[in-house]
Amino acid sequence: MTPTGKITALLLILLRDSFGKLDEVYLTKTRTRLDLVEPSLSIWSGPIFGIFKCSFICLQEPQCVSLLFNETTKFCNLFNVIYDGDESGNVENYYIISGKSTQFVPASCLDIITYANITTDGDYWIYPMAANGRRTKIFCHDMANEPSHFITLKYTNSFVQHDGSNWIVSDRTCQSSLNPPLKQVEFTKIKIQIEDMVVNGTDYTFTSVIGSPTTKYGESWDCNGPYYLNPCPHFGHAVIDTRGTGLIVDPSITFGLLAQHQAEMKDFIRSADGSQISFLCAGWCSICGPKSGPIKLLLSTEFISATDAQPAICRK
Repeated sequence: MTPTGKITALLLILLRDSFGKLDEVYLTKTRTRLDLVEPSLSIWSGPIFGIFKCSFICLQEPQCVSLLFNETTKFCNLFNVIYDGDESGNVENYYIISGKSTQFVPASCLDIITYANITTDGDYWIYPMAANGRRTKIFCHDMANEPSHFITLKYTNSFVQHDGSNWIVSDRTCQSSLNPPLKQVEFTKIKIQIEDMVVNGTDYTFTSVIGSPTTKYGESWDCNGPYYLNPCPHFGHAVIDTRGTGLIVDPSITFGLLAQHQAEMKDFIRSADGSQISFLCAGWCSICGPKSGPIKLLLSTEFISATDAQPAICRK
């Protein structure tokens, strides 16, 4: 899927007498599929004689950033978000606003502050360059001061840190019980760099913790004994779950041992759609996590309704 198709463009200009300036809207025609668009969420809809009239109404509507025009029924739908395109789709008359226009969509939380005059924290639709300008649900944090970008997680993302502090008897392997607390961190939001969608795994702003863990997002620790001994309980569980975010961990990221002594990463599972990753770290002692570099997020094929976040329309 691509956000736009290079088919044709429309330039519309409206003179605003009260300000003595011209507002411009450039609309690029693209293909999409009807299941990727939500006509019921139109900010305006109605019968219109032609595409130029539909486009003119979009120009007059300050929240309009895309439109759908049905040539057969002459029906026009205006939207305050940009839906994904699909060059193989059967909907030909979907138009999206381009960067030359007076009104445009934000690429960052800073854009929302600067060009939409919004300073309230929350989930917004942002169109990052690192996501090829596609609609991405981003939580903008600390908007009144220094904005930062987070992904809101709908499901459990938890990572266990078992280490020497959990030994009941010092340096004894395969202890069946442990000295509490078993350190654990559960992330409800993860911080990202909007420029490249890389996760900042050490940011604990939106977490719940047990004990005083230092493990990063995507990592787990175990220090209970060599992986090959049996019976020997291991505690280094890790769960990544990005369902409901429209994002997945970059499939090129590999997971394995980061620090090891008589260690192994066990029971590694990655779901077919890439949204769920889990594993058990086992060793004496060991750390497991992403081996090929920091965790980076990519847009998935999961459809997220426009109602899941707030639109923010910027103006030059």
